[in-house]
Amino acid sequence: MTERHPSRHALVAFGAFAAPLSAIALLASHAHGQESAFVDLSGVSISSLSSNPPDVVRNSPTPISPASGYLFSINPIVRGTGFLGAIFIPSATPLGDVLNTFVPGSVGVLAGATRNPGGAIPVQVDREVVGGSFSGLDISLTLDLRILGNGTAQAGLLNITKPIGFGLSVVSGGASFQRFTPPPATSSEWHFDGNLLSVRQTGLAPESGAGKIRFLDDPAFGPILGGPGETTTLPNPPTPTGVTSLQSAFGTTSSFGISSINGVDAQVFRTSPPRNLADPTNRAKSRGLGLALFPATRQYWPDDHLGQWTIIWDLYIPSSSWNAGEFVVPLIEDNHNNDGEADMVIRNIGGVAHVNYQSPGNGTAVPAIGPDRWFRLALSSDGYRAKTGRLFVDGVFVGVTGGDWIYAATNPNDPRYADVSSSNTLGTSVPAGTWQAWGQFPSPWALSPTSPATPMSSTVCLFSDLLGRGQTVYIGSLFFTDEALPDAEIAALGGANARGIRYLSAPPCPADFNRDGFLDFFDYDDFIRCFEGESCPDGTSADFNNDGFADFFDFDEFVNAFESGC
Repeated sequence: MTERHPSRHALVAFGAFAAPLSAIALLASHAHGQESAFVDLSGVSISSLSSNPPDVVRNSPTPISPASGYLFSINPIVRGTGFLGAIFIPSATPLGDVLNTFVPGSVGVLAGATRNPGGAIPVQVDREVVGGSFSGLDISLTLDLRILGNGTAQAGLLNITKPIGFGLSVVSGGASFQRFTPPPATSSEWHFDGNLLSVRQTGLAPESGAGKIRFLDDPAFGPILGGPGETTTLPNPPTPTGVTSLQSAFGTTSSFGISSINGVDAQVFRTSPPRNLADPTNRAKSRGLGLALFPATRQYWPDDHLGQWTIIWDLYIPSSSWNAGEFVVPLIEDNHNNDGEADMVIRNIGGVAHVNYQSPGNGTAVPAIGPDRWFRLALSSDGYRAKTGRLFVDGVFVGVTGGDWIYAATNPNDPRYADVSSSNTLGTSVPAGTWQAWGQFPSPWALSPTSPATPMSSTVCLFSDLLGRGQTVYIGSLFFTDEALPDAEIAALGGANARGIRYLSAPPCPADFNRDGFLDFFDYDDFIRCFEGESCPDGTSADFNNDGFADFFDFDEFVNAFESGC
């Protein structure tokens, strides 16, 4: 089976919620709720005689109590029917094993965990849609998991399209639901102070999350896989590694000649364009360009994916990039190893920014985004429950876009490939030496030694696009958390800040006039030279109090700041 994200999606989706019951009826039904519920799909049959058979929906016989989270699993034993079904699924086989023959690792979408803040029902528990072709057969199927307003669990096989002659019957099994108390969300943040280290790695915020970022084409990860659709082969000649670091740079806003962040000459990162500038039309060479974000949540979160998450960027788009074409910034390619076009892009359409995440058309018009100014962009994705995301600029809600899950399969304390199956229930362990050689970070390019070869399925690509579309931009800080942040929390984070997003660095010392990290006589001397009009250190001005004038009041305030120390 091939699809837009060949190793990403596999069978699960949902419809509208049932109408809520009256308050009295809800209380009565909840009183009889249980810790778990099971929807038996035994005997369900999808006819081989129709290309669009009717939806199949089944309910649990007993309700499950409302909860702040749910665990779910759906992996029935199935058998093919009809002359085509008998060829491709000739014997009783777990659904996950069937999916793995289409796309290795797809079994991971059949079980997971979702947050349900407030415990309200009805609620969508998970939603996933897959369509594509396998050996010339076009197949599309949706699995639907939800809790109805009376607490009944429901599972459905919806929106089925397939060739005549291919049918499916469920021999046994079904869908399981269990109440779940999610652990507190964790947040990782990066300030790009000359490197890709997180605030936890630098020691600024040891309590923050364990997420990490590396260059996607870091040589330590090994050879890069091929171009579009080539998820298991290596190109010949090999794709060069280390190009992202060569085409990007760390520096200060003044060294790059761009605007400061709220008057602070901040440390920032200049991204690489998503293509090899020496061979820009070679898609195989675009494959490794960008950053790899490793959420590192699997050690405490019981799911190989994150169905709810939030990412926030402090960004600056120079006018040269803004005017270079329609596709300006490829923010997210949520395939784990950049095997497709970017899923979230800032586009310049007629001079107006448009942003979308997995949405058709042009996306949401966001006039608040523009060139030559810093802004804070946030996406809060509720992929499992709602399949939607909410966009914010400088803390202000600007529109709705798509939402989906992202990869997070590797437990850093027990790294394994995502080759889970009925005969390999935990996945194959990564040798300790290999894990160390990768820098304790899942290689986007490595494949398991098992058959079929399966990737780590644990990263998200940033500033990547296999088609090479997009330009260089600047990023001051990046924030990621494993929950869909509510509007109020995003609003409280406000706009771009030179000190960070949630984990703030120490405020700058105004009297450190030459910005060398020390308060000493050289700062005093440099200010006098600047005040007298000789020369000013980069990013500074004799207008110390920022009132638009360089006069005695600036001199007085500098002396007071210098004597007060930092």
